[in-house]
Amino acid sequence: MEASIDTITAIPHERYALRHYASFAIVSFGALLSLAISGYAGGQENNLYHFPILARLYDEPQFADDPFVQTLRFYASGFWQMLAGRVRGEDVYALLFVLQIFSRLVLFAGMLAWAALLGIESRGRQLLFVTLIALSTILRGYSKAGDGGLLIDYFTHSELANGTMLLSLAWAARRRVAAAFAMNGVTFFINAFVAVWTAAPLAVILWVQWRRGMWAARALAAQAAAGLALFAVAAAPVVHTVLADPYGHPVPGFDYVSFLEEFFPYHFLIWTIPAGEIGKFLVVCCCGVAAAAMLRVPGALLPQAIMGAAAVWGVGVVLPFVTHARMLLNQHLLRAGSSVHLLAAIAVAGLAVRWVSSTRAADRRLWAPSLAALSCSSESLLPAIPLLLLARWWWPAPSVARGPVLAPVLLAGVALVGLARIYHAVTWERTVVARRDDWQALGEWARANTPERAKFLVPPGASRGLGSVASARSAEQDRLFEGFSVFAYFSHRQDWVSRPAGAAVMWAPAYYWTWHTRLAEVQGLADLTDRLRYAARHGLSYVVDGCVRDAGPAPRARFGRLCVYDVPGT
Repeated sequence: MEASIDTITAIPHERYALRHYASFAIVSFGALLSLAISGYAGGQENNLYHFPILARLYDEPQFADDPFVQTLRFYASGFWQMLAGRVRGEDVYALLFVLQIFSRLVLFAGMLAWAALLGIESRGRQLLFVTLIALSTILRGYSKAGDGGLLIDYFTHSELANGTMLLSLAWAARRRVAAAFAMNGVTFFINAFVAVWTAAPLAVILWVQWRRGMWAARALAAQAAAGLALFAVAAAPVVHTVLADPYGHPVPGFDYVSFLEEFFPYHFLIWTIPAGEIGKFLVVCCCGVAAAAMLRVPGALLPQAIMGAAAVWGVGVVLPFVTHARMLLNQHLLRAGSSVHLLAAIAVAGLAVRWVSSTRAADRRLWAPSLAALSCSSESLLPAIPLLLLARWWWPAPSVARGPVLAPVLLAGVALVGLARIYHAVTWERTVVARRDDWQALGEWARANTPERAKFLVPPGASRGLGSVASARSAEQDRLFEGFSVFAYFSHRQDWVSRPAGAAVMWAPAYYWTWHTRLAEVQGLADLTDRLRYAARHGLSYVVDGCVRDAGPAPRARFGRLCVYDVPGT
């Protein structure tokens, strides 16, 4: 049996240091295994907003009239503002890779903090726990019905905040309230949205502890006051940035929900999400709550934390029906489903590890390997987890005559699936990097061979959940856009418009009409000829398009699948 989580023993200094080294080794193993499975390629998707900050493009004269780049001065993440102007050229990829490793280390440190809460204290079982977490299907890619990042293949600050969120909740469960609040302040500094989501499960944990008589009013108030003071210090730079934003004043004339439908509705609007995705999220939630309840570790308060996080998601479902207020909808509450995924994965992995150490042969030989196989193989098998948990509750000790054979077969299947995922990640990242490198080469050429104030018309891009906004005709343009996130960083040149740039409307609503008008116009262009004419009318210098093989203008330069065309008359 594992030691009780409430047991406190004195540990000699040498053993204490050794335990820390062992914990770091386990966290490192989990981080590196998860990276091998997810893959990594810097310069994707949301890095579109981060790269211009890293290069401080908003300080360069050629971007003085670029409304998108200028608004990035007020990007509400102290993390990126802290790094502004501190990287040049291809060093950005090394920086992002180091940050990705650091992000995973923080995440698995949070996971290990929860493992200790669940009574998983021996090093062998902690190693098994982080292995199951790294392999977990629940954490693959993005959260369901909200699209929050989990174990994804590039670095953003939101995924770093996942780790600090887990630490904050684990410390609250241990009644280290000052530390929990302070860590949530660090989360706010990294990503304010995640800190807002974390407030609900934090409040649930403290309320349950209060109801159980685990707090004296004076002690709780003292810790809360100290923690809130530290929270305020950490959050102050982000609050200052938000208040200093001159673009943040509301602009009449457009409906915010309509904008979200046009931009990226998956983070905000439940009616744009397929019913199957919603069903998968509810399955994950059920898996987490049921597994956490079966762990029977009341002091960890894991079921309550999951339900608190799920409540935030539930508010996100209702909110767009009752208000179109920008600042409320900007909290991305559907993305809070990522917290549910993380906590559910902890519960499932924790239960599997506890069953491995059970005195029941059926737990060790049947239920634990079956749970590991279901949670670490295919997403389609996740609905079977609640059924397995129900079967274990109803029939805890079936005959396991074939147990010595069944467990190795199931675990061998998990290992093969893991190897297949690593292979898939390697092959997919080659494709991602090749597309990114086309845009990088184009950007480097543009910086060396075009006027500083040259402007480029580029494929506008797309996002999920757009419904009728997207058209089959734009599919090729969407494919050409892949990898575009690095263009401005390497070119130091303006582009006219892109769909992802619409994110700036969240902190700069005045940008809406510029973005909306340009995007609608560009999406309506039928072919290269139309794009060249449009570019000429608007004083743009170059058009980036696919390489036309039939009769047409000769490209100025070619980079893989991308060709650059001179605009007549410029």
